[in-house]
Amino acid sequence: MRIPERDTAVFSTSAIDLFASALGAFILLVMLLFPYYQNAGTNEAFAQTEAIMEQRRLAAGKVEDMMSTADELQSELERLELANQGMRSSISQKRQQLSGLEKQVANIPVPVPSPEVVPDPEPVAIDYGVEFSILGLATEAHSFVILIDMSGSMINYADLMISSVKELLAPLNERNEFAIIGYQGNPEHVLWRFPASTSLLQATPENLKEARIFTENLSRRFFGSTPTYFALQAALEYPANSIILLSDGEPNSPPGFIIEKISSLNQFRQTEIHSVAIGDYTHNRSLVLFLQSLSRLNNGDFVGVSR
Repeated sequence: MRIPERDTAVFSTSAIDLFASALGAFILLVMLLFPYYQNAGTNEAFAQTEAIMEQRRLAAGKVEDMMSTADELQSELERLELANQGMRSSISQKRQQLSGLEKQVANIPVPVPSPEVVPDPEPVAIDYGVEFSILGLATEAHSFVILIDMSGSMINYADLMISSVKELLAPLNERNEFAIIGYQGNPEHVLWRFPASTSLLQATPENLKEARIFTENLSRRFFGSTPTYFALQAALEYPANSIILLSDGEPNSPPGFIIEKISSLNQFRQTEIHSVAIGDYTHNRSLVLFLQSLSRLNNGDFVGVSR
């Protein structure tokens, strides 16, 4: 049996293939680009982007302003540096001119006047103060603090101490001022004062009489140790020209320490500090050396009074 021949149009088949291929490609592109279409953003996202861009533009403007200000400051700094260099140059010139003037002045001859002979002033007699003389102790001071050691060992020399103080008081008159301090360690530091304050008394007959009575009463109170450093500090508080220390023994504190500290305190006051060794001082070399050194370094004299 013979199969009838069919006439198929080639154009219609090719068109269908073309459309099918195009549709497949479109679908593929849509699938690939679909996530990006979702992230493209809304109107709010675009507004935020525009705001950020505006902030960047403003920041860029501020940066430009700051750069401009920095350039101006740099120019001003350069101008000041130039001015400073000019001032340095001017100062250098002035110094050179001053050096030249100093040399010129140095070369100017200065006439030397002939020395004028001034006659020595007429000697003036001293009509104040008093000169003590107790075995060679001498001073022209006019105000005194008499400092009496009242330690227990002084009981052996009570009469000698009383007579020595009375001898110190004997030359005083109304042109003089004085005070008396007795001191001891009992065991605390104790001071017996006449008068009762840190002031000085005028040496009137009445005050001298009371001073002798006060001294006699001290002999009943001899006791304890010898705080000489403490007593000298107290004596320096008085407005007196001279301190007279009477003692029979070595102090509680090291003698070198006392000499150094008291001399330092007295450096500007320049109060005379005289010393009197009471009793058998010839057998106590340490006491003698202490009193001699203390007096020598403080414009005073040293004497000894024995039995």
